[in-house]
Amino acid sequence: MARETPRLMAEHRNAPTAGEQPAAGQPRLLIVEDELMVAWGLVDTVHELGWKVCATVRTQDAAIEAASQLKPDAILMDYRLGDGGDGLAAARRIREATDIPIIFCTAYVAGLRPEVVSVARAQLISKPVRSSSLQQALAWATDLAKPTAKPGQGEPPSR
Repeated sequence: MARETPRLMAEHRNAPTAGEQPAAGQPRLLIVEDELMVAWGLVDTVHELGWKVCATVRTQDAAIEAASQLKPDAILMDYRLGDGGDGLAAARRIREATDIPIIFCTAYVAGLRPEVVSVARAQLISKPVRSSSLQQALAWATDLAKPTAKPGQGEPPSR
């Protein structure tokens, strides 16, 4: 079985060229999707929502490797992946090493909700993906990345 390497941003339309850094403060997303046309659509939607795609990969092993190497701000992960891979298994392996927020994107929402809840810092959206659903999920991921207030700071006074 041939190893898949993450496809870097330079392959995406409107992406920075090799060696160029994304705009300061612009969050980076790893897309894990085995259907090419779906992945392309997601890339376009993500760009419209102000995020940069650091890579798109299609298999479980490539997802784990890309998350480790690229350290994105969030991951958009399909449940069923290429080569018989499992997005949930990939998420659990990624979770062992990092706390990157993971957004599951699947047509199998009803049956997966309990499984997704078992993965910390994960959320579930349905396919076909609506821009508004993806925007809400990405906002959730961004909020998770914000530093939390220290006790006594940013909290309302207790009564």
